[in-house]
Amino acid sequence: MRASRYNSLPQLATVMAGFTLTILLLESEALLRRAQRLEVGEAANVAVQATGDLHRFLQPLNVEWVRREGVAGLDRLGWSDDPARLQAAQRVFASAAPLHVQPCAALAATASLPVSGRSAANLPHPALIPLSPSTPTSTPLPQLAAVTKGQPRVVALAGDSMMAVGLSDILLRETAANPNVRVIKAFRSGTGLARPDVFDWMEEYPAMIGSEQPDAVIVAIGANDGQGFQEDGKVLAFGSDAWVQVYQQRIAAFLSLLTQNGATVVWVGLPPMKSAQFNEKAAEINRIAYTVVSKTPQATWWNPLPYIGDESGAYREFQTTPDG
Repeated sequence: MRASRYNSLPQLATVMAGFTLTILLLESEALLRRAQRLEVGEAANVAVQATGDLHRFLQPLNVEWVRREGVAGLDRLGWSDDPARLQAAQRVFASAAPLHVQPCAALAATASLPVSGRSAANLPHPALIPLSPSTPTSTPLPQLAAVTKGQPRVVALAGDSMMAVGLSDILLRETAANPNVRVIKAFRSGTGLARPDVFDWMEEYPAMIGSEQPDAVIVAIGANDGQGFQEDGKVLAFGSDAWVQVYQQRIAAFLSLLTQNGATVVWVGLPPMKSAQFNEKAAEINRIAYTVVSKTPQATWWNPLPYIGDESGAYREFQTTPDG
C-alpha cells in the first residue's frame, strides 16, 4: 500500500496552528506596534486593545527578548534597511547625543526651543498660520552657489513614494554621468510627516544622509498624510484647525532639519490625483505645505501641476508628447 503524498486536513490545521502560535509568541510586541500605527478609528482601538492584552499576557515568558536580541545582532551585520536602526546598532557602547536644529523663520517667534533629532512631537505648538487660498502654479527656483572646482554638488532626494517611485528614477538617470553632481538617496515609500509613530523623519533623515552635508535637498512628501492622528492623547481629524496647526509645525521642524547646514530646499508639491476625494486631501496638504515653505528663506515651492495635469489642472492618465 502506497503512502499518501498529500497531507490530511488535521495535519494542515496542526501546522497552521503551530505557525500562528510561533508568530504570537515571537511577534506580540510587533503586532501591538502595527495596531498602534493603523489609521485612527474604532477598528484601530479594537486592534490595539486585543494585541495589547495579548502582549501583556505573553510578556512574562520573556520570549520577545530572544527575538529582539536576534534582530539587534542582524542589524549590526547590516541586515536592516532602516538607516536609523543600522546607526543605532553601531552605537552599542556610545551614548547618542541628540541632534539640535533651529526652528525655521516661519515659526521662530513662537517656537524658540531647538528641534530635537528624535522627534518634533513634543515641541510647543505655534499659532495656526492662515492658509494661502491656493498654491501658485510656478515659483522661481533659487540660484545655488557656484560649484567648487573638483568638488561635486551634493543633492539629497528626500520624501515618500512620490520621490521613491517616479521622480528619483528620472533625477538619478539624468545625473548619473554628471561628475559635478553627487546624489544621496534619502527617501522611503509609505512614510510621511503626519505619523512620526510610524516613521519619524526627524530621526531617520540624519541617519539616511550620515556625515554628508547636502548643498540642496529636493523633497516630495505628503501623499500619505491625508489622515487623522493622535497628538497629546487627543484624536485630531484631518483638516481640522488643530490638525493643521500640528502639521504646520511638523513641516517647519522638518525644514529646519533639512536646512540646518545651509542647504537649499526645493519642495515639490503633490500632483493632481485620480480619486476626487484623494485629490481634495492632496490640495489641502499642498496649501498647508506652501504656507510654511513660502515663509522659509532657504526653501522654495515647485508645483508639478503644469507638467502633469490637464489644461484645467485635473488628473490625466495619458499625454501625447510633441513627437506623437
